[in-house]
Amino acid sequence: MWERIVNFENMPAIIMKRIVLSFFVFTFSFTVSFSQKVSAKPQFQQGQIIGIMVELKTTVSQEAGGQAIDFTANGSAWHSFKVTNATDNNTTLHHDVKRISFNFDGMGQKRSVDSDNPKDLEGFLGKPVKEILGKSYDMIIDPAGTTLLTKPEKIQLSKTDDRLAVVFNLLKDITGIIYPPKKGDPSFFKVMPDTATGLNGSWSESGVDSTGMYKTTYTLSAITDSTIVVDLKGNSSTITKNEMMGMQTTTNMNSTYTGRMIIDKLTGIIREKTITTSSNGSTEAMGGTMPVTSKTTIVIRVKPAQIH
Repeated sequence: MWERIVNFENMPAIIMKRIVLSFFVFTFSFTVSFSQKVSAKPQFQQGQIIGIMVELKTTVSQEAGGQAIDFTANGSAWHSFKVTNATDNNTTLHHDVKRISFNFDGMGQKRSVDSDNPKDLEGFLGKPVKEILGKSYDMIIDPAGTTLLTKPEKIQLSKTDDRLAVVFNLLKDITGIIYPPKKGDPSFFKVMPDTATGLNGSWSESGVDSTGMYKTTYTLSAITDSTIVVDLKGNSSTITKNEMMGMQTTTNMNSTYTGRMIIDKLTGIIREKTITTSSNGSTEAMGGTMPVTSKTTIVIRVKPAQIH
């Protein structure tokens, strides 16, 4: 039987051709999948509206006086970019915040707000949320998605009530969507390096500002007919100063994070991004130090673009 299977000399020519052809197709496909390089620059159309939803879940445990104090917050934000001008050299987009909702549980209190509910906007937490909804900006990006100009360059919010400091600190990844990127920084649409990258290719980015530093490494983990998948991991260190009930507090945190981005191969725009962050550090207040740990998961989903 073995001789009958492997005896190519006695095999009909047509069968032999099929085997050779199949082997060639398999080898070619295998080689292409590993040698293919992609450079997904974002593609825009005039009048296009790109809707984005951000979902956040975070837990914080802080030790004070030998007792653990736990906080949890879940939140969602809906915002959008409208393409107001699209050329070969740059793209202008207008950014608006559409809706914010969240709930908070900590220190014996439970709070919730949904900006779609008018009564919530008139409540204790509604004022800062209402202010966020009233902020917008325009930005110009280059063909790769790097920020060339924003107007205004900065957005300032009114000082938050000390009683809300804890809540809005937990929700900073939700409320932070109102702030425009700095000139020269990657915009939301800058996700791939400037040069074409193949499977398992890696690149990194890092930054330093007044609150700390970060470094992120990206790896192109998969290329399909319609998507590009990028894994990410990194670490950061931050120093945050706040005032709570007349007390100055300083929080030092070290964080590590992992995540994944799924990018539309045709448009070069993110479809979905997930990132999970684990942090530990301490808060200094009134001459004492309190250990702090936290875990945050953020999921970003982009809705199919609409033309208006």
